[in-house]
Amino acid sequence: MKVTTSDAKNSARQTTRISHPSLHFCNGFAWLIAAFALLLFFHSATLGRAQTSNAPPEARGIWVHLTHFNADPVQGKAEVKAFVDRYADANFNLVLPWVLSEYMAALTDPAYHDSQPTAKWDALGELVRRANERHLQVHFWYSFTYYKSARSPEFNPQHGGNPAWAARRVLPPKEAGQPPTVTSPMSDVCPMHPEARAWQVKLLESMLDRYPGIAIHIEEPGFGTPGSCVCDLCQSLFRQIYGADLVASINTPQAEDFRCIGMTEFIRELRAKLEKRTPRPILSVNGGPLWRSDRKLGRDWKRWAELGWLDYYASQNYMPNLDNFTRYTQGILKDLQPCPVFIGIGVEWSGGATPLPTVAQEVEKARELGASGVILFSASALTDSDLATLKSGPFKRPADYPPARQ
Repeated sequence: MKVTTSDAKNSARQTTRISHPSLHFCNGFAWLIAAFALLLFFHSATLGRAQTSNAPPEARGIWVHLTHFNADPVQGKAEVKAFVDRYADANFNLVLPWVLSEYMAALTDPAYHDSQPTAKWDALGELVRRANERHLQVHFWYSFTYYKSARSPEFNPQHGGNPAWAARRVLPPKEAGQPPTVTSPMSDVCPMHPEARAWQVKLLESMLDRYPGIAIHIEEPGFGTPGSCVCDLCQSLFRQIYGADLVASINTPQAEDFRCIGMTEFIRELRAKLEKRTPRPILSVNGGPLWRSDRKLGRDWKRWAELGWLDYYASQNYMPNLDNFTRYTQGILKDLQPCPVFIGIGVEWSGGATPLPTVAQEVEKARELGASGVILFSASALTDSDLATLKSGPFKRPADYPPARQ
């Protein structure tokens, strides 16, 4: 399979406008050729934002897991209301609830109630309703590729899934001279499968139908571990494009480019669907502050922003050291301009924690450097006292959520 320079340049010309480029795919692997050309040849696009008042708008978000709420419907609903009131009163304006595909399946399939007990009374729907009452934005926080399990609906034929969509990865040899090992299918989804992407887009559209007015926020769109993916489809496509073995080439620049194709197609396809639904959809992703590092995992968010597909990028600057936080924040704001950037601040995460006084300083520093807002991780780490400290400090004045891009 060959991509000509002429074909690639023609494809690149279609990507210069802000609105989502319309690419038409033929049968077979034509979509792959177009996506590959898009990775190699692209032009920057400009994201516009309207100013609606003299005071600059600012996003103030909180990531929250639905397991934060009790499985009992009476107690759980009371907790949702209390949660929304706490954050609205503390001058937050954005809530990002973490929802798995298993949660969506559990809304109609009792077989998933054991892992998603709050779906029995639809905690997400209650959260959306209460947030609307307090004028908080809700952005549905979702992962395409990982944070799955072997029983996730993506792999369940009864829910339209397919076990063949499972990703596989290369493990480095344990000793020098030994060949690398290819894992058995993992509980990750390989985005190179067009059917898997279509399944995910359909699921997200069903979310928008069920909960009007919410937006979509994709968690670390790519792979969670190095060496992915080397499933049978990926190996076949890589050989067609490069004439080489993917397993043997797993750490090459060609493999890095190839790894980005599937998720790039997903973001493109999702953006196109959203723009057919509403003139001003909101689509965002999160990830680390270093694009070059994230791209090795298929997370090509810098290019998606430049192509105008993202309304904002949330950079996970989880750093208790203010100097490091400042340096990385300056870097991501420079790299992604003019795309709006929300700075993710880690209150407590698997790798550490940031003292609340430093969190307040980081909010102020992100604002000073020109970030469009901040998102704190996560609700489980913030006490009433912490929220009071933020309200008396960096969140003392209420702020409007930034207007949608034009």
